[in-house]
Amino acid sequence: MLGHTHTAVGIAAALAIVPPKSMPELLVGIGAGALGGLICDIDVGTSKSHKQADLITMFAAVIVAVVIVTDQLFHVGIQEKLMANETFVQVFFPAIVFIGICAYGKNTRHRTFMHSLVGMVLLTTCVGVALPVAAPYFGIGFLSHIFIDLFNKKKVMLLWPSKNGVCFKLCSSKGLVNKILFYAGTLLSGICILVSIYNIYNLGQYIGLLRFW
Repeated sequence: MLGHTHTAVGIAAALAIVPPKSMPELLVGIGAGALGGLICDIDVGTSKSHKQADLITMFAAVIVAVVIVTDQLFHVGIQEKLMANETFVQVFFPAIVFIGICAYGKNTRHRTFMHSLVGMVLLTTCVGVALPVAAPYFGIGFLSHIFIDLFNKKKVMLLWPSKNGVCFKLCSSKGLVNKILFYAGTLLSGICILVSIYNIYNLGQYIGLLRFW
């Protein structure tokens, strides 16, 4: 599937499975779910490949930047949450390892290491050490990417380094199913965000008051 589809599905799956309990967690969940859903395709490796990989890397950086800017504008406490009870080394080291794994993955064949359970565990562990609250959202986003790619016609090496791959050969990565998943993922993401905000701010009580008056 295409990058925008993986991003939408990653966010939707992450927020649907792990409902955020606060605004900082919601913002982290959106960013981590999007990053997890997108990062797998950093391994696109021929002709268009490097341009696509660079776009994915740039988009991942944009996601991080948007979360940071949002935190600065609305003071939701993401940075405080990130650094609470953590030393600089505890955050910096896993970030460096994460970048190193992605650098390695960028040079592997498409749908091998970066689409494997090994790759998911390694990267999710790095995220979990640096920012524990983000790990489940990232991991679910990553798994959503692998899952919907299984429906395409190119094999996914789930059990890398084993060379045996899996695919269902049911659809094209750029066809109708891709469009359906994109729109469904976008709609579900919007619904999950609204429901999360509703629950976080306990808006039900205000709606009840409005009905009373």
